[in-house]
Amino acid sequence: MKKLYSLILLLAILTTLFAGCTGATPDEVLEAATDISVDEVDWSIPVEIDGGESTTYTIAQAKEHELTKIYCSFRYAATESVDSPQVTTAIFEGVKVKDFLADIGYPDAKALTVYHSHTSYYSVPFEYGEEIVQDDESILTWIQNKTEIIKNSSTFVGFAAAKGGVNDFCSSISKIVVHP
Repeated sequence: MKKLYSLILLLAILTTLFAGCTGATPDEVLEAATDISVDEVDWSIPVEIDGGESTTYTIAQAKEHELTKIYCSFRYAATESVDSPQVTTAIFEGVKVKDFLADIGYPDAKALTVYHSHTSYYSVPFEYGEEIVQDDESILTWIQNKTEIIKNSSTFVGFAAAKGGVNDFCSSISKIVVHP
């Protein structure tokens, strides 16, 4: 029995020592080791065209353009620990939606439907009209606050519009439908 107590005490001391040296718990160290950086992120988005052929848009195509930075307010969904949605503002960086539309051959598109996979809080796709779609401050984004990938994203690409309002930020695009 003394050996068991000694082993438990030794493990507790090593865990405390490890956390003290790194400033993080073993779980936090493991999570940090599996994080994806902005330089490592890779994505592709299925794109359907009303009355046209489907295609795919990739981060490589997006990176061929000068990236645009915008400030955008958006709402994080309620969680178990925070029972009401939270509104925040962040800097997003990505390719203009207008450049995306030109790349896929529909520069004068009138609207987009953006499907997402990021939360059950929004159970319907986002609909964006011509004012947002053709605005220079509407972007397909994968960079948040200059160096981070988009938080709470499963696909690493989102839609942000400076004029969109707090409910119009999509952080995990799973498909875009273009309405010419």
